[in-house]
Amino acid sequence: MLEGHLISAEGVSLAVVGGHKVLFSEAQQELFELDDAAAFIWSRLSKGVVIDHIVEEVFDHGLSDGQVQAYVNHVVSDWTRLGLLQTPSHRKCLVVGETCIEVRYATASLAELVSPCFEHLEAVEQNPDRVLDLSEQGGKIVISSGALHLATCRHDEIVPALRGALTMEALGHGRYEIALHTATVASGPRALLISGCPGAGKSTLAVALAHSGLDLMGDDVALLLAGGQVTTLQFAPALKSGSWALLAEICPDILDLPVHLRYDRQQVRFLDRMPLADLSPRPIHWVVSLDRQETAEPTLKILDPLETLCELIEGAASRDNRLGTNAFRAMTCALEKAQCYRLTYSRLDDAVARLLELCG
Repeated sequence: MLEGHLISAEGVSLAVVGGHKVLFSEAQQELFELDDAAAFIWSRLSKGVVIDHIVEEVFDHGLSDGQVQAYVNHVVSDWTRLGLLQTPSHRKCLVVGETCIEVRYATASLAELVSPCFEHLEAVEQNPDRVLDLSEQGGKIVISSGALHLATCRHDEIVPALRGALTMEALGHGRYEIALHTATVASGPRALLISGCPGAGKSTLAVALAHSGLDLMGDDVALLLAGGQVTTLQFAPALKSGSWALLAEICPDILDLPVHLRYDRQQVRFLDRMPLADLSPRPIHWVVSLDRQETAEPTLKILDPLETLCELIEGAASRDNRLGTNAFRAMTCALEKAQCYRLTYSRLDDAVARLLELCG
C-alpha cells in the first residue's frame, strides 16, 4: 500500500469538459481522462488527504472491499509514473496560534530558502489541521491550499507571502474573539499592547523593549480571548528598512539577514532568532497608541478608553470581517482593566525609557 502525502506536479489541473473529467499536464501538453473514482481520488489528494484515508473514503464510490486497495495503488502509481504526482521533498508542521499547519515544499532548495524564518514554530509528531503547498512554476513560487490558489510571488517575496497565508489560516481556524493589529510585550504576567498606524514603529519599539528586559509576545497580531486576555501569533519580528540602523546596536546581526519584499513593496528583515515569550494568555494591563513625530519631546498622555477602543476596532480583524457582540464584550472587558495612553516620541531610546518606567 502506498502511504503518505503526494501533491500535484507543476502545471497539472483537473477540469470537467462536457461531463468528462480530464487532467491537463502543461509540461507534457497532454490530456488524461479519468473515471469517477479516479477523479474522486485526485480531488482528495489535491486537498492534502493522505492515501490511506482516501482508501477508506473510496468504499462509498462503487468499489467492493477487495478492489479498493488495488485500484488506489494502481491509479496513484500510474500518475506518479506519468509525472502527474510527486512526493514533496520537504515538509514542516508549524503551530501558528492554536492551528497546526503543514507546509509542503516541492523542492529541497525551496525549503532551504523559506523554512529558517519559521523554525521556531515547528512542531514534531502533530497531526496538521491545515495544509499549504509551495511549488515553483514558471520562475515564480505558488502558495496553494488544496485546489485553492492563495498567492504567486517572486523568490524575494515568498517569506512575507507565506507569513500572510499562515496568518489567514490561523485566523480562520483559531479560537479567539477578535484579532488586534498590535505589537505585544509582557512584563511578567501582564501584557502591554502597542498600537498605531503603519510606520509608527510598533515592531521596532517592541524589539527594543524586549532587549531592555520585557518579554516579546508578538509584533503584529494579538488574539483577544473571551475573558479579555490576550495571546499572539508568534512570527519572527518583521523590521522595515527604516529601523535597521536604529536596531543595529542591540541586534548587531540585523544587517546580515536576508532582505525580503512585502506585499506593500516594503523591504523587511526577519529576526528569526529573537526569543519569544510563552503563549500563555495574559491580561492586558496597558494599551499604548504610538504617535511618532520628527522632533517631538517624549510624552505619555492618558487616553479615554473609548478613544483607544475606536482605534483598536479600526485595525481589528475577525473571521467574518465584522465586529460581533462577543468580540465587543471581550474588548470592553479588556479595556475596563487596562490603562490607556498615547505615546508621542521622536527617539527610540526615549520611547523605551518611558514605557519601561510605565511597566516598572
